[in-house]
Amino acid sequence: MTRLALVPIALLCAALTLAGCRDRPAGGPGSGPGSGDEGRSESAAVRWDLSLPWSPQSYHVANAERFARRVEQATQGRVRIAVHPGGVLGLKGPETLRALSQGVVQMAEMPGVQQIGTAPLLGLDSLPFLVETQDDLRRLDRLLRPALARTLDAHGVKLLYRVPWPNQNLFFDRPVADLEDLAGLRMRTYDRLSTALVRQLGLIPVQMPLGDVVPALAAGAIDATMTSTSSAAAQRLWAFQNQVLRTNHTWLTNTMAVDRDAWERLSATQRAAIEAAAADLEADFWAEARADDARQLARLVAAGMTVAEPAPAFRATMRTAARPIWRTYLAEMPPAPRAEARAILDRYLAATPGLAPLGAPGSDRADRRSDAGQP
Repeated sequence: MTRLALVPIALLCAALTLAGCRDRPAGGPGSGPGSGDEGRSESAAVRWDLSLPWSPQSYHVANAERFARRVEQATQGRVRIAVHPGGVLGLKGPETLRALSQGVVQMAEMPGVQQIGTAPLLGLDSLPFLVETQDDLRRLDRLLRPALARTLDAHGVKLLYRVPWPNQNLFFDRPVADLEDLAGLRMRTYDRLSTALVRQLGLIPVQMPLGDVVPALAAGAIDATMTSTSSAAAQRLWAFQNQVLRTNHTWLTNTMAVDRDAWERLSATQRAAIEAAAADLEADFWAEARADDARQLARLVAAGMTVAEPAPAFRATMRTAARPIWRTYLAEMPPAPRAEARAILDRYLAATPGLAPLGAPGSDRADRRSDAGQP
């Protein structure tokens, strides 16, 4: 595997004595010394560096810090996790899976949808208008997680837990009632799927990281923004935009993961304690995502933003535009993950009231959640 040819990553490897930057053994990830069940002696203390791209004020960072405290407690201080928010270790979101698989850092939280160039399956739960509520997302996650764990394992990475962002919204500086109001607007997007959706809706996508949004708005380089309430409040978007359209069009899920070589150096008892901590805290972390959406939406309203729901006809039109993106996503995957993704997607659609399965008559024109009077 080619190592990341990135200056920040090289500097990170030089700076962190415990980062464990090394080539994998010839037998593959986790096949070298210390990979067996015997693991490391529990008398030896372990320190992991955890990279997060989110700001220190993000609830994802608060979750990670809580998890680190629980791990330290559960292992009697033998495993300590140093939480590094704000991307200070030099990792960018799309690089995270490769960096973990190469041992650049022992632990990281990564947005799944940004890893689809390396592991396409991680983007399935972010298909536009596939998931409407957090309950829907939880149901999809139960179907998807075993396959995600296998996918990450193939990259030498161990999945610990997953936590969603609040649903995505559209932010404007004017009221928006239908697709005609969107035509020609330049909208910030953040990945391949959101870019495809914006293009399908007749807007001009401008893909950029969250940190570039406020400068782009100030410079007049974009007219509208796609993001969560959490990110909108953190960026104080009310200085430039005054409308929140609650489309719930996409849900993004972060995956907390650890380099498998680092994982297998632990004793079996330590690994079990960390897995138990992850399982115990994950429900709280999902609840915090829901609560943070309510808190940050209230902040946006208090700052002068107007919140609107799309009219049924408008929502139906957006759903119709989004559905072909699902097929494109599947078509662009290699055959093996495509078959697995299609099977998971079919099971989810069959179990979700109001969503037509792929291939059903009219399924690419509208789904049963759309307003009955719409095409």
